[in-house]
Parts: sequence; structure tokens; C-alpha cells
Amino acid sequence: MKKHKTKDGTVIPISEMTDSHLENTIRFIERRAREGILVEYGGLDGGDGQPWYDTGFLQGEVALRVLGYYDYVEERDRRSRHPDNMDDMIR
Repeated sequence: MKKHKTKDGTVIPISEMTDSHLENTIRFIERRAREGILVEYGGLDGGDGQPWYDTGFLQGEVALRVLGYYDYVEERDRRSRHPDNMDDMIR
């Protein structure tokens, strides 16, 4: 189950987000990917156990993936295919 962390730190399943929250999150991620995001990463180097730290600037497709964009889009698309949302297609 894929999770979403809200501004206040609450963690909820993406499937339980409201439609408007889901759409706003998708737009937010798209905007951040265009602008670029700063990522921080680190670990222990090789066999000597020395910690290392670095930063990187990501934009576009790479940023979309890092931000989990496709999980949100998948949920939006799943909802749009749900039978309760097919009324307009029947007419």
C-alpha cells in the first residue's frame, strides 16, 4: 500500500486521499519537478566505515520519479476507470 505524508506529518494511504487532495498533490509534484528539487544523500564509504554526504539537484523525469509522482497518477487513473465514475460515458 502506497502512502502519502501530509504537511502536518500524518501518513495516509494514497487511496484514502480525497480527489481534490490527490489532484493538488499531482500539480504540486509537477511544479516541483519543473523548478527542481535538492536531494541529500549519504552513507558509509567502502570498507573503511567513513561516512559521506552529498547533495544533488534533480529536475524533470528524475524528480517526478523521486517524488513518487506515478503512484499518485496511477491512483487518479484508477478512480477515473471506476464504475461509479462512468455515468458520463453511458450517456
